[in-house]
Amino acid sequence: MKSSLKEFLNELIDYAGLFPPTKLPLDKAVSNYAKYQGDSEAWMLGPFVISIPNLHELDHYTSLFSKDDPLRVSVTGNRYRSEEEVLKGLNSTLNEIEAFRKKHRELVKVEALEIPLPPFPFSQELLEEIAEKTSANNLQVFCEATQELENQAWEEILMNTLDAIKVHNAGSQNLLLFKLRTGGVAQEMIPSPKQVAIALAGCRDRVIPMKFTAGLHHPFRMYRTEVGARMHGFVNVFTAGMFANVHQLDVERITEILCDMEPGNFSFNETGITWKDLEIRKSDISKLRKNRFYSFGCCSFDVPRDDLRELGILGEKEVYQ
Repeated sequence: MKSSLKEFLNELIDYAGLFPPTKLPLDKAVSNYAKYQGDSEAWMLGPFVISIPNLHELDHYTSLFSKDDPLRVSVTGNRYRSEEEVLKGLNSTLNEIEAFRKKHRELVKVEALEIPLPPFPFSQELLEEIAEKTSANNLQVFCEATQELENQAWEEILMNTLDAIKVHNAGSQNLLLFKLRTGGVAQEMIPSPKQVAIALAGCRDRVIPMKFTAGLHHPFRMYRTEVGARMHGFVNVFTAGMFANVHQLDVERITEILCDMEPGNFSFNETGITWKDLEIRKSDISKLRKNRFYSFGCCSFDVPRDDLRELGILGEKEVYQ
């Protein structure tokens, strides 16, 4: 395996088997996660994603895990319309997480909270309180903007949200990160390549780390009949973000990478990744993956890997005897 690919894929996939379109029963999804932890490619695996109302349903499955291989969890919070509701919901969420941790001790590791922000405008005090409370609970927190894709003010609302996060991060050690929704089960839920490019450039310019969710099942952009539209590829999204940071690409050039449906234009080698005439070094990949581009949530751990194997990018799947 090319060393640049290993850096690129390291803990890239958060397992969201409970969520659409797969939407597995809890026992199947948790059993899958425990199995994946023993896989030869477990190094690609991030936390198990679960919504806060369902967190304590995991009580019945912690025996599948151990101190050495705990159940790693990223919790998604509920969506609220006002700051007061967000803070009330946050307090309840943090209490539930702490009770879950105390009950299962070393068998679980709740690492992150993914929290939708209320519609903009919201106060800086809201961000400060979110950051302070989640930091006190040793949680990495990803904030999601909640504007509709077709809203004519989409870009303005996004930039205002990112500006607010930037202001907060500049004055606090308790950093807030950004979560971008990159798809869904219907065409209208998929942001355009330009919208994704705007978000990538916006976070770059404000030095805000990101994670992604929804729609990134396949490595490269392609047309999918199940949604009747072209869906984003996780290789496109992560390379576009990293190239944008290293080469200070404009939105038009970032969009070009996101739109590229030809896998042959992307090459992983021992020194780094190339896309057409551009290159980023392995050291840049490692640094950016660690500090700027965390992971993406996917309802399958197998589909992304199987696609990479079919394309000859990833090695053959290990066969267990």
